[in-house]
Amino acid sequence: MPRNFTPKPRGWNDLVAAIESLERRAAAEGDDADARYKLAVLLLEEYSWTHERRELGRARNALKQAVRLRPKHAPSHAVLGYVHDQGDARAASQALACMREAQRLNPRDKIYEIYLATLLQEAGQEKEALKAIKGAASRHDVDLKDLARQLAKARIKADAASLLSGFMRARNFLKSRLASEAERILNRLQPGRVQREAAAQHDRCVEDQRALESSFDAERVPEAFRALSSWASRYGVGDDYCRPYLLKRLSRKQRADLVRAVDRHATAIHAWLDTFPEGRMPAEAAAFMCLALGVEEIGA
Repeated sequence: MPRNFTPKPRGWNDLVAAIESLERRAAAEGDDADARYKLAVLLLEEYSWTHERRELGRARNALKQAVRLRPKHAPSHAVLGYVHDQGDARAASQALACMREAQRLNPRDKIYEIYLATLLQEAGQEKEALKAIKGAASRHDVDLKDLARQLAKARIKADAASLLSGFMRARNFLKSRLASEAERILNRLQPGRVQREAAAQHDRCVEDQRALESSFDAERVPEAFRALSSWASRYGVGDDYCRPYLLKRLSRKQRADLVRAVDRHATAIHAWLDTFPEGRMPAEAAAFMCLALGVEEIGA
């Protein structure tokens, strides 16, 4: 397997099919700004997995057309700015111009205003960045005076770069927003997708559970807590989605019984797990480790 191989996420085929559908729609309807915007969002979701610049270029082209067709649509400007920001330093001025327009069109969007302040600071426009930060502080519940005092105490200059530490990381928040929007677009384009995904995930988790049960040998578990093997062999699944999913299917009483049982033997279980060298843990020990993690997740 290539070193840079990234496994495709569940629903990858749905994503590819939706992109192709929107490309056909955009080609057939030359003035459809909405199709181009949605196409760009899905291409960015694809890019988040492939990291191939080709998807980034295709998203940029779609967004340029969307902005031309619908110039007052703030999200199109903002996402185009985000795409430019993912490029090299030569695109920094374009990213700034797009985010400035997005913020002008929708001044109440908290992500846009901090993204703009971030780009202003990085472009060396300190005065305007500070003005943007001061204007945004109350909307973000940031006490700039208190933040400045903390910075002074740490002997850090209260410039735009350091003051931005008190705000959201706009790039990450916009990326997260785009991922959520991509999911909504896919669900609207493909009725029944949510149900199909849920069914597929259920089947996968049940299969993981069966595989664990079939490979688990209770005789390899210390006698002091061997009685817990029935729990570990069914709910000590390593997958971070399937484990909580399976545990949630238990009744409230069953979960309470499990928590008490594991807590009662926690010291002995952890002492046993500590006897195995790193990377040399047998399946039974790994299942008990995951079961203990599941109990922590129940109580969280």
